[in-house]
Amino acid sequence: MTAATVKPRLRMTMRGGHLVPVQAQYEGGSHSRRMAGKGNVISGPNAPIARSLPTLQARSHNAIRNNAYARGAKEAYVSNLVGTGIKPQWGDPIIQALWDRWVEECDADGIDDFYGLQALAAGAQFEAGEALGRFRYRRTSDGLSVPLQVQVIEAEHLDPAYSRAFGGRLIKMGIEFNGIGQRTAFHLWRYHPHEKLTSELNTRVPVPADSVVHMFRRTRPGQLRGVPELTSVIVRLYEIDEMQDATLARQKLAQLFGAFVKRKTGHDPEDDGPNFGALVSQPGEVDPLSEFTPGGIHYLEDDEEITFSAPPDIGSNYTEWLRTELLAVARGAGITYEQLTGDLKGVNYSSIRAGLLEFRRRAEALQAQLIVHQWCRRIAAKWLDVAVTSGALPIANYWANRDALLAIDWIAPKWAWVDPLKEVTADLLEVRAGFKPRSEAAGERGWSLEQLDAEIENGNASAEQHGLVLDSDPRHTAKNGALHKALEGLANDPDNEEDDS
Repeated sequence: MTAATVKPRLRMTMRGGHLVPVQAQYEGGSHSRRMAGKGNVISGPNAPIARSLPTLQARSHNAIRNNAYARGAKEAYVSNLVGTGIKPQWGDPIIQALWDRWVEECDADGIDDFYGLQALAAGAQFEAGEALGRFRYRRTSDGLSVPLQVQVIEAEHLDPAYSRAFGGRLIKMGIEFNGIGQRTAFHLWRYHPHEKLTSELNTRVPVPADSVVHMFRRTRPGQLRGVPELTSVIVRLYEIDEMQDATLARQKLAQLFGAFVKRKTGHDPEDDGPNFGALVSQPGEVDPLSEFTPGGIHYLEDDEEITFSAPPDIGSNYTEWLRTELLAVARGAGITYEQLTGDLKGVNYSSIRAGLLEFRRRAEALQAQLIVHQWCRRIAAKWLDVAVTSGALPIANYWANRDALLAIDWIAPKWAWVDPLKEVTADLLEVRAGFKPRSEAAGERGWSLEQLDAEIENGNASAEQHGLVLDSDPRHTAKNGALHKALEGLANDPDNEEDDS
């Protein structure tokens, strides 16, 4: 009996007083040979992350440093989620003006503005699975419009292996919780743990939870830490890179071959004809052949011959194989194949629009749930609190009205159109039919309705001040550009009336 003929063990159960075999009702839940060893490990949401996160982060960093596809995926992710910045529209113009001043000075490192920090945080979340922002409180004498700055730090500052339980306190994966499961502190390394200059001086510092912004994408209930966005495709990325390197090396090797001269026994080297190409070895002075040169002429000994290995070649299927692999990478990274590769071969308006619509649904969900809710909202609330308590923004009865003041509209950059004429025409028809409010159409273009109306009002006032009549102003012109007054004049002209007599 061979291993191939051994039947799998059957589970038995009593039914009607008889033992009957039990088969899995779901094929995915069976224990047959087809499913043996496939995803049988049962674990909670945090144990696999605690074990694997440092390695996943290291491999993700390396892939983005060295792999063009990984780098392109990150850039597409950040540019579509953040772009030029997701900007708040405060209801109070005084608050808005103070915010606009602080935007330029909010970075604790003194490099980016607030919207640059958004992009930095989104990139860190894509690359390492999470981004950390630490509030840095400043003195009023530091000259800032609001004495607060934000320091963006990498996820490695929060050690996933640091878990403790003592005195009613629980630390899990570097995060401290109280008795009812609320986050009370983040135990952060003072310096980046992988910077050699500071590793010997490193200590963990408990930072109050209300002074830390922790942004990550939670995919399972109870999950405490995020994983890199490339996690599901990181092995495939490395294997694609190795395959491309091997293919390139094969082609480079093919360019090395020149000619091999094998002489018959008793041949006189002086009888050799004129040389063609580079003489790598001289006739009669043959050294052991250890490397090839492009276009070289290599002489062999009488009893020597060259035999080359012939490994299997993917051949003409290489391009299709690579495209199939990159489709999987794009799907796993959450972007489209065209965004990942820049390959627009065979794309038409309908296909690329369908792909972009699906991607934009995902991007809009991440903008709302990740960038705005976890990052922007927390920072804006802390900024307003510090602005009021420091005296930079005097507001009476602030704490009673705080929720109303924090009712902010966050406006993302508008999406570019595949075909602007078709998109605008469709929006125009929806608005005129009453199927879409103007506020929604304005928001899709990166405006709040109040801001858009104010701009239109200012533009109309400027045109009237300068005596301009533009066909974009429906108060003066019809849809076809004709002036209303001219049309009214034609309608009232008796010469244009039909003679009924």
